[in-house]
Amino acid sequence: MQLPHSLTWVGFDLDGTLVNTAADICAAINTTLEHYQVGQVTVDDVQTWIGNGIDKATERALAKVGATHIDVSAAAAKVSAAYNQCVTDSSTLYVDAKATLQALQQQGLKLLLVTNKNESHTHALVNALGIADYFDAIVCGDTLPQRKPDPAMLFSALNNLSLDISEGIYVGDSKNDVATARNAGCPVICVNYGYNHGLDIADANPDKIITRLGEVETLLAAR
Repeated sequence: MQLPHSLTWVGFDLDGTLVNTAADICAAINTTLEHYQVGQVTVDDVQTWIGNGIDKATERALAKVGATHIDVSAAAAKVSAAYNQCVTDSSTLYVDAKATLQALQQQGLKLLLVTNKNESHTHALVNALGIADYFDAIVCGDTLPQRKPDPAMLFSALNNLSLDISEGIYVGDSKNDVATARNAGCPVICVNYGYNHGLDIADANPDKIITRLGEVETLLAAR
């Protein structure tokens, strides 16, 4: 893996990369499905739907239970409201997440959080889990009209800090994150434990696959 010679920033995805959020998202979806009396889904189901925002996850849930007659936008609004009530109930940081962010910050690197999760849920999570202060920029799924894999979100974070795309790397867990980095023009590292729509992350051809976030610090130290 070829790392930038002059490294100034590291960007991160949230769900499936830094935080295991599937159980709380599943709870919000099931609360909504219960409202419509159309069945329930499992955490295993939800893990394959995360990464494209609440609207898409809701659409997939409705399809799973055979309720495609229900308006997706209305149902997604109910999921979002239900998620407001449980967003921090069961979600936990992955191994090495906080330690890695702390170590990179201490090295003087700028840290970016670029996620398709909406702003209210993102900020609730990072504040509750004690990682908000590590990020120099946070761009969410409803911050801009565009979402990943459109690179506009990553460029927005970089522009806010006067950073260059050629001086950093992006860390994620899915083919969506790989496409984001490729579209932006920077290297991408992927964890192998996240939410990649039920697919092997190797199929997305990231520049490096890691098993725990602590490996990011190791890779950067070896450059």
